[in-house]
Amino acid sequence: MKTLFNILLFFFLLCGVPLRSACLEIDCIFETGFRNGTTKEFVYEEEKCISRLDWNDKIVPTAGFFGQIEVYNFFLKLGITSAIPVMSGVMEDYDYLIPNDSEPSHYSCHDLYLDKDFSCNIEGGYKFQLINWYITPSVGFKYFNRKWTASDGYLQYPIAGSWTGNEQKINLNGPVISYEQAVWYPYATLELGYNHAFPNESKIQIAIQGAIYPYICAETNDIHFLRNMQFYDSLRGGIGWNYGVTIGFYPQNLNGVGFTLYTGGEFINNVKGTTSSNNTGINDGSLIITEGYSGKIEITQFYVKLSIIIPLFCRSGN
Repeated sequence: MKTLFNILLFFFLLCGVPLRSACLEIDCIFETGFRNGTTKEFVYEEEKCISRLDWNDKIVPTAGFFGQIEVYNFFLKLGITSAIPVMSGVMEDYDYLIPNDSEPSHYSCHDLYLDKDFSCNIEGGYKFQLINWYITPSVGFKYFNRKWTASDGYLQYPIAGSWTGNEQKINLNGPVISYEQAVWYPYATLELGYNHAFPNESKIQIAIQGAIYPYICAETNDIHFLRNMQFYDSLRGGIGWNYGVTIGFYPQNLNGVGFTLYTGGEFINNVKGTTSSNNTGINDGSLIITEGYSGKIEITQFYVKLSIIIPLFCRSGN
């Protein structure tokens, strides 16, 4: 046991040796890119799903700003990201109101407009370095708020039986449903990377990352304009994770400025809780919990991001 402890201590000390001489560095990071994916909201009566709404984003442009401070190999990073409001994608609404039948009873499809998509996070960790390799564990906290409006489109309501897709389409005009969600969670991240320096002192960096969200909180508000009803869900639990690959390039003649390309995915699953309802416009806390009913969300997103890293301050430790 003592021998194993000594080996682990030696590895920790070796990995903790910085590959550079800076003891303090402050960077700012500008990021742009796009995301797409689907956010699903479910309503259950007891154990039966009676409604599912799929908010299907297509190409949504995003922009972000981050600040990072590193002291030796410890770092702290704060950032905000916002999507640019666009009309992109569709919202599909499925109802399952036939007893003992898993097929949809009603269907509607609407144009999707993203009203807002804002997120902020804080993350801290330590970079262990060994020759050209590094491994970075970190922990953080993230909050995001998104809102969509589904407008126009059509509905198909069979006179009897399940929805088949061959029913007459009844066209709609104007807003039909809006949906807003606030989601927050802690997370733990692990990154493994490799640095390669060229003879001209330019550097390329390749890294893989993964994170897990062990406990997720969400509050959602769903307004159905045609029915003059609003539904409020308070959801807890579930699990989430993400993964990604980053390729970075640091040219020799730009004084530490770097460029990175990131691509990856994010998944949030099985976040459940209570649902309340009342007429649209009631905001005085008089929403009524609907006994026997519950809500759930699932989120799948894919990202592509291009960043520029600009050093603001660097002080040598020598």
